[in-house]
Amino acid sequence: MTIVPSLQPFLRKIWPVLFLGLVTMTGCSEQQAAPPPQGPPPTPVRVASVLMQEVKQTVTLVGSVEPWKRSVVASEVEGIVQAFPAEEGMTVTRGQLLAQLRTRTWHIQLDSVLASHREAKTRYRQAKQDLNRMRVLFAKELVTQKQFDDALAEEGALRERLAQLGTEIQRVRDLLNKSRILAPFDGWITQEFTEIGQWVEEGGAIIEMVDLSHVQVAVPLPERYVQHIQIHDPVTAVFDGLRGFVAQGTVFSVIAQADRVARTFPVKVDIPNPSLAIKSGMVSRVTLPVGHAHEGLVIPKDALVLRGGKEFVFLVNEGMVQQVPVTPVMHFEDRLEVKGELHEGMTVVVEGNERLFPGQPVRTLASP
Repeated sequence: MTIVPSLQPFLRKIWPVLFLGLVTMTGCSEQQAAPPPQGPPPTPVRVASVLMQEVKQTVTLVGSVEPWKRSVVASEVEGIVQAFPAEEGMTVTRGQLLAQLRTRTWHIQLDSVLASHREAKTRYRQAKQDLNRMRVLFAKELVTQKQFDDALAEEGALRERLAQLGTEIQRVRDLLNKSRILAPFDGWITQEFTEIGQWVEEGGAIIEMVDLSHVQVAVPLPERYVQHIQIHDPVTAVFDGLRGFVAQGTVFSVIAQADRVARTFPVKVDIPNPSLAIKSGMVSRVTLPVGHAHEGLVIPKDALVLRGGKEFVFLVNEGMVQQVPVTPVMHFEDRLEVKGELHEGMTVVVEGNERLFPGQPVRTLASP
């Protein structure tokens, strides 16, 4: 095709515009031809397996925490309190000084008895030598029977006097030891009963202390469960004052006498308390296993969904969730026995199931 020379400058100006228009139209056509999105992305969830295991019925009872040991530490001797380092709320270890009584009088007595003991020991040593010489002379008939008997009696009397003074030394030293009132076990001081300068009678209270290294809880067990409880049975305990804290313990005592009004039997459980988080007097809810053991389907309690008055779980199958109704049978620890169209080995959602719906795609996250 022949282009008129006068049109060439015009074509050179309009050609870039035409080329840009063609490119734009081509891009629009390709964009319109792109496939539409295929719905929302899969929801991330965490899962667990349905288990078949031995389970046992449990009962939860309310009791009050008591320290494993509680002691009102008293003074074995009377005297004036010279030092009192103990304070309420203080933690102490066994053998730590709680109070010191004034001991000057006893030290004077001890010095006097020690001097008398040294004197008696010297006299006894001399009496033994005299008796030995008298025994030789008596054998040669150089002394009379009375002289020999007198030497024998003197040696015996001084020997008894020496033993008596030795006992007196032990008594005064014991008084000195008792003037130091020491902690009988590791624990907490909960109350003070004296102060520096105060006179303490023999047997007078100094402090009250408790041992919280492990605690005990007494709960009233209904009569129908008594035959199912054994010593050393495991228990689980939670505390109203410690939200989210769960402790494990064991039954250590089942009292054989029932309350005549309530017809309940006191059961005592021992709960270790290494962190000292459990305090005396706290309200505790203790879960004990009762009834006969049986096989049941068990899921984590977080797998159960309550919505619209219905109880169900979400099963995961090939990346999709399915809603399956279940009936809770028994709660124990962090698990739940259920009945429903489940079987061992199925996978249920335990995290992220709050907003799921049947048929929704999910993506399984690794367990933490």
